[in-house]
Amino acid sequence: MKEDSAIVLLHGSANGSYSWGRVRNALIAAGKNVFAPDMLGYGSSRPPGPAYGIEEEVAHLKQAVEGQGIGRFHLVAHSLGSMFGLHLRRALGERVTRLTLIDPVVVSVLREQGEAAGYAEMEAQYQGFMGEAEPTSAARFFVEHWSGRGTWSAIGDRARAVIVSLVPRLRLEMQITRSDPTGLAFFAEAPPPTEILMGEKTLVAPRATARQLARAFHAASVVVPEAAHMIPLTHPEAVVRAVLGEGTP
Repeated sequence: MKEDSAIVLLHGSANGSYSWGRVRNALIAAGKNVFAPDMLGYGSSRPPGPAYGIEEEVAHLKQAVEGQGIGRFHLVAHSLGSMFGLHLRRALGERVTRLTLIDPVVVSVLREQGEAAGYAEMEAQYQGFMGEAEPTSAARFFVEHWSGRGTWSAIGDRARAVIVSLVPRLRLEMQITRSDPTGLAFFAEAPPPTEILMGEKTLVAPRATARQLARAFHAASVVVPEAAHMIPLTHPEAVVRAVLGEGTP
């Protein structure tokens, strides 16, 4: 990919690179070079190693980006992908020229910054999900936590099967994000220009994370009308406008 022209899209939990489909297609139609990697355990990527942690994921993402010949790029990350994306940004330094964070969730920031309600919401999700030993029940709990009651039945057999298959990976994600000690100052050191999108109807934890990141990164914040947490899927046009610098309605 041509240097400085690339856009890297980093997905969130239980959503592989496919979740960027409409965003990616619109950006390509606008003449952009776009790469959407799968994190470990998603899509065509290898499974996580036995001692999986943030360092392994960052190394995988760095290798994936470099395998595409990408030099400097605009990083767009959704949900938990924002946490991995922020670690990747620190690992790559000035190669990340711009950040767009979409309904970000960074548990360590919630804990460190005293965002009690947001942290409690994530802790309740952790306890509820980990308490569901049966994979289908755990997958249903996860989906309906983020997207509301009834969503599990509405998404269809294929999507349900994919999410059930990801339950072991989701357990790993929750464990490492819950134990990550990284503070806000580390993430926000020498930040690139940053924009944060959040859903008008999203949960407490993304709101609190967005508030803290916006302050530390001196970032512009945009509320997407009628959107909940899954903005890349439900409101891709808002993401495309933000990435292209066209603003939102």
